[in-house]
Amino acid sequence: MNDTLFTIRGGGLTAIISTKGAEIQSLRSDDGKEYNWQGTPPYWQGRGPILFPATGAPWNEIYFYNGKSYYMPKHGFVKEQNFSVTSHSENELVLEYCPNEETQTFYPFDYLVRIIFTISAGLLRAVFEVENKAQSTLFFQMGGHPALVVPDFDKDRAVNGYVRLKSSKETSELSVVRAREQGCIQPGRFSVPKAENGLVPLCVDTFANEALIFDNHQVQAIELLDLKENLVASVQSDAPCWLIWQMQGVNSPFVCFEPWYGLPDNEGESRELKDRPYVQQVAGGSTWKGGFTIKVF
Repeated sequence: MNDTLFTIRGGGLTAIISTKGAEIQSLRSDDGKEYNWQGTPPYWQGRGPILFPATGAPWNEIYFYNGKSYYMPKHGFVKEQNFSVTSHSENELVLEYCPNEETQTFYPFDYLVRIIFTISAGLLRAVFEVENKAQSTLFFQMGGHPALVVPDFDKDRAVNGYVRLKSSKETSELSVVRAREQGCIQPGRFSVPKAENGLVPLCVDTFANEALIFDNHQVQAIELLDLKENLVASVQSDAPCWLIWQMQGVNSPFVCFEPWYGLPDNEGESRELKDRPYVQQVAGGSTWKGGFTIKVF
């Protein structure tokens, strides 16, 4: 599928965004520092698409609606679709996606997804809007997938940086759930891995069970720190769930801070669409809003 790249600039920062998946391709400061992961093999080749209408996977990639079962791929399908450009200026890009005949076979709703990117000094903001064009309630999940470069990465170094969680709770109160079979949530809650400095280390052991998954509005922002504990970048959002992700089994030169308005199903539980974990809803003729902000330092 063909895609087109668009550039926005402001406040010493330049972002390049693809129409395919509304995916951020680059976030670079005027001094040449690249903050956005560049999808370099042999590591993850994505760069940070938008996820809709599912975050993670339904069990067996099946959900139910009005007595029928429907297929839904992991992370939905919008990440593979081309958005149209409805507005483009020096510091703002507005992208929109409407369903087509193919995607309506497994998500049979009438809606419009709008992503508004704006850039200013040190900030790239992505605002999500989901407009329900029908009269019945629309149920969906949605998420961002910001992918940040780990500075001064060395594949042979045990720890390549740190993560700091910003929360209204004490760090000791935070816990995670884990995805296991089919990427769905296994039973139980687990402690957050921490180094002696109280931060989450970027290392193979941290991601031994793949992503760290925070639910229940535990986290409001996540910060990336270098080895000297200097602040590199942060992602902020009002999303109820967050993932911190690197590849399993290898040191990775990127880390994803993913604000999700939704979670995968529990293991063994295919669900009604309206009952999927942290599902969002918008009344007929109304518009839902969410999003995230990347701040660089």
